Amino acid sequence: MACLAVCTALVAVAAPAPAQAAEAAAAAGTRVSPHCPQLARKVVCVDQDHQQLWVQQGKKIIFPAVRIRTGMPGRRTPDGLFHIWLRNQHQYSYLFHEPMPFSLFFHRDFALHGTYADVRKGGSNGCVNLTVADSKKIFSMLGLGDAVYVWGHKPR
Repeated sequence: MACLAVCTALVAVAAPAPAQAAEAAAAAGTRVSPHCPQLARKVVCVDQDHQQLWVQQGKKIIFPAVRIRTGMPGRRTPDGLFHIWLRNQHQYSYLFHEPMPFSLFFHRDFALHGTYADVRKGGSNGCVNLTVADSKKIFSMLGLGDAVYVWGHKPR
């Protein structure tokens, strides 16, 4: 099943680098993984294997790798190249009765968004969860049409 963020009426490749290498590469401003495409526009790179996300533009990291939480078993986050189609700073999931601050919808009802839960534990309902602080930062730097590239599988 999808993220199922039934919300407001508004919405009515090569092996990845180890986590430490990814963080070091991000700090150095180099491309983190051969999985994520180099595009002229901004690309949110979602590495489900290592539960990390970063933003790059071309070969340059413009937002370093941070910890994320993706879909739990049975509610998998989809792989693929998508584009942000909706931004909503104050989204709320009426289905799951929880806020989804700084939501960036990239595929149907799947979104990158903040959570008040611990992103190191459990899994999402299919969305890509970030800390509220991290989601606020990427929300301010991304716009409609920016790319989101998701690959891998959430470790159990």
